[in-house]
Amino acid sequence: MTRGLRIALTSFIVVLLVGVGAVVALFLVQNAQWVVLRAPWLRFRLDDPFLVAEYETPLYMVMAAAFVVGFALAVLLFIPFWLRRSVERGRERRFIRGLEGELTDLRNLPLDHPAPLEDEPDAPREASAPAAPSAEEEERALLAAALQDPAGGKGTAR
Repeated sequence: MTRGLRIALTSFIVVLLVGVGAVVALFLVQNAQWVVLRAPWLRFRLDDPFLVAEYETPLYMVMAAAFVVGFALAVLLFIPFWLRRSVERGRERRFIRGLEGELTDLRNLPLDHPAPLEDEPDAPREASAPAAPSAEEEERALLAAALQDPAGGKGTAR
């Protein structure tokens, strides 16, 4: 990234964070009234098993707590998907590394022997061209080429 673009991006992020801070401050000022929360508590008494507890707190604290709890639940629900994706990503990376190694091995193969005839593209034959060799002659030529030593002498089948 160029230096100017990095400075512009950093400046934008700072301005964005200041704007978010201003909105949060305005929210706190606008929701400063107090509210009463009533929550049932379970007691170990058979005659009156529930106790209603009352708390007085600012409204913005209730909203902030609800936001934090919702965010925590969303993160907890997201963790299994994130873990599964990271395992899949690791498998894909190992697979890609294996394919890259195989490609490197194939690129480094020696080119001592010509390509087989069936791999060559079909070209239209001219009328003055000699007749095509028979399938038996092609097989003999391929076998002779395969048995030939790279140094030029004749080798034996393994």
